[in-house]
Amino acid sequence: MSTPLLEFQLTGSFNLLDSLVNEISDKEWTLKVNRRANMVGFTIWHCLRTIDWTIHRVAARRNELVARTEWRDVRPDGAFFGAGVTMEAADRVARTVNRDRTRDYLSALRRETLAWLRETSDEDLDRLVDLNADERDADHLQPAVWLEVKDLDRIPVWQLLARPAISHIRLHCGEVEAQLQAMRAQRSGEALCPAG
Repeated sequence: MSTPLLEFQLTGSFNLLDSLVNEISDKEWTLKVNRRANMVGFTIWHCLRTIDWTIHRVAARRNELVARTEWRDVRPDGAFFGAGVTMEAADRVARTVNRDRTRDYLSALRRETLAWLRETSDEDLDRLVDLNADERDADHLQPAVWLEVKDLDRIPVWQLLARPAISHIRLHCGEVEAQLQAMRAQRSGEALCPAG
């Protein structure tokens, strides 16, 4: 996998997230399309945290941005990076990490992620991921989280980037877009079109 292609795709993920953060109102940030869905603010936060975990913790084998003092508030207790969390924890994230703070995190994360990628060799991208190499209290080794990420163990770094940091992000961006359209249609009184 070539670094320029991964950079192009990661830049696309960041651009989609940036567009959503700027499009969503503060009120919409903590709304749900239905009671079983996540708040859209949580989903966007989860995307950014997933990129931070994927790139920094696993691929680069260094601390995530949220380990730094200036970003600790972006990692509420028990929220990990969003995988395997309860609905209550997800709702708490959207209520405590606001849109402006998320925008700042996105900007810093984009800058550091792309800088790391530009310095990464093809050999580094071909290295196999070892999710079990971390200390036992690592977020991804918590039982509920491990169930979500265990299939990422022992795959090449480039594939790790392509899956959670690119394709997973695109899936969630589409989800947020659909939720926003549905919520806005409900607010404006538009009827949902029947299938067929």
